[in-house]
Amino acid sequence: MRVDARPSVSRGHASGGLITEPGTAGNLPSGEAYIVPYEGERPNESSRSAGELPVQLNGELVIYTIAANRALRVEGEGPRAQAERELIIEEPAYANLAELGLGVLADFGIEPCGEVLLDEKLGLHIAFGRSEHFGGTVGPAQFTRPERVVHIDRVFVPKVQPRIEVARVALRGPRGATTVIEHDRFVVDFRYAKV
Repeated sequence: MRVDARPSVSRGHASGGLITEPGTAGNLPSGEAYIVPYEGERPNESSRSAGELPVQLNGELVIYTIAANRALRVEGEGPRAQAERELIIEEPAYANLAELGLGVLADFGIEPCGEVLLDEKLGLHIAFGRSEHFGGTVGPAQFTRPERVVHIDRVFVPKVQPRIEVARVALRGPRGATTVIEHDRFVVDFRYAKV
């Protein structure tokens, strides 16, 4: 799976728990960096986010086919795959790849608890749906009804999705690519990283 994180209306964010400006909000517990993938908002320049994204949902393997930053197809044999297939047809805004996040708390010994708001802080997570609250372009106006507006994170850590292995995550910048995850583990030691 390749995620297009070219500069767009959104920039990367560090969620370190410091909320110093009056009137701003944060996400606690903190401990992640995240970006909205390029959603294709510039004329004649589509997103290059593409590939297959396997996700384990309640023990069932579901595979999303992503092109131009959207889930176009869902493969799988069980009821979760069928529900996801129906959802991307009935609610096209849900199919938007809305976030690429890297949580760091697992390196500090925190274990998953079954609550996505904490579990996403443990490692790689990818979200579908709404992105405008992070600086993206997909918001409530793109959904068919207000009650369907969602931002759903899928957390890729072994205890949450034991049938999925994150083989490699590399971030590409002006000086080339840097590998940050190999075989489900960060190869960067966040306990000693300078912020």
